[in-house]
Amino acid sequence: MIDRSAPPPLGAAQRAMLPEIHRATLGNGLRLLAVESGTLPLTRLEFGWEAGAEHEMAANAGLATLTAALLDEGTVGRTSSEIATAIEGLGGHLATVAGWESAAVRFGVLAPSLAPAFELACEILRAATFPIEEFERLRRQRLADLLHRRTQPAALAEERLARILYGDGPYGRPLSGDDASTAALSREDAVRFSSARLTPAGAWVLAAGAAPFGELLARVEDLLGDWSGAAPPAPPPPVPLPRTGVTVDIIDRPASAQTELRLGHPSLGKLHDDRVPLGVANSILGGKFTSRINLNLREKRGLTYGAFTRLADRRGPGPFTMSAAIDSERVGEAVRETIGEIERLCSEPAAEAELADSKSYIVGVFPYQLQTGDDLLHKLGELALYGLPDDYFERRLRQVEAVTTEDVLRVARAHLEPGHLAIVAAGPADRLARQLEDLGELRVITPASPTAPLP
Repeated sequence: MIDRSAPPPLGAAQRAMLPEIHRATLGNGLRLLAVESGTLPLTRLEFGWEAGAEHEMAANAGLATLTAALLDEGTVGRTSSEIATAIEGLGGHLATVAGWESAAVRFGVLAPSLAPAFELACEILRAATFPIEEFERLRRQRLADLLHRRTQPAALAEERLARILYGDGPYGRPLSGDDASTAALSREDAVRFSSARLTPAGAWVLAAGAAPFGELLARVEDLLGDWSGAAPPAPPPPVPLPRTGVTVDIIDRPASAQTELRLGHPSLGKLHDDRVPLGVANSILGGKFTSRINLNLREKRGLTYGAFTRLADRRGPGPFTMSAAIDSERVGEAVRETIGEIERLCSEPAAEAELADSKSYIVGVFPYQLQTGDDLLHKLGELALYGLPDDYFERRLRQVEAVTTEDVLRVARAHLEPGHLAIVAAGPADRLARQLEDLGELRVITPASPTAPLP
């Protein structure tokens, strides 16, 4: 007989970790990290290197993502169409991407197609030609995308918040750049950026799936062992702008019934010693559905469908942000309640049950981040980019489990700054100004210029 009058008791938490990681480093500095996993004959590959947006200058913002997009648009031996046909013929898929810190060429193929896929990837890495017609096509597409973003209130709010916190620095610019920087880019810029950054020293090859490590290593040595080039210089660390109080920026969208709201300030880099306990504190505050801010703004007050906080995972001091879409008539209430929750976390210890729930959540969701080959590549990519040991994730989870209420209170007081928040609201200025004007210095800008210079 099954008793359905009460939920069944929870079983013991199951700890899942990455499969065994195999590593090798070639004489030219190229690193190989691989895991053998899964029962299907599938392999995911990533060829990555440090060539993200933090390596750009302000004048050529968007160059990293545009350069990455061009890599598979033509090589010495193939046109863009021929590359696409080759991938399709292998039954695979290909993507070229760039983020804040790195760029990558990613493949997914059946294991029997690994050899030709590997050869194609190496051709893209070493013989991309950046055809001028493809460059102009992608630049026109980028300009159209930027124009579309002017209609998206969430994008407007996020771009303005980044600008306020980081100014002209890398974290203050959109990954895709802006109209002026994109219009000024040239094919020669992409060629120079690739030549300077895409070198084997510091680069990596990642693999997850059915391919044996010995076979992978042999292919890497055969196709990339003679690749040469010095390690590119590290970028200067991003420096946030100084903040002396609360600021309020309204991006005027007249007659909008809903306002995209963002609050934030610069926070900690991914590898800072306090990042783990601050992550637990963030989970309590706004990092999960049952967090304080979401329960307050959504469940108690009915102001939004969801309100969450996050700590950006970046090498430098990325932002701490709260985001929500709020009824335009009640944005002031949402802002004050959010600030109140941050102040409460900084002033009194969290309940033991609340802490235990957040730690269980962080540990419990980790296995869901290891379900697919792409998930495994993402984790391997973190290890490669930051030079981390194989047991990094296991140690981080143990650190999460060791966090105490005293730790949460300490890091909240040290790293959460309710008195220095930047508040950005994309909505009707006439209604928002009267709700927010007493909170700090108020600025109203138009949707056409969310990255407008700061006074």
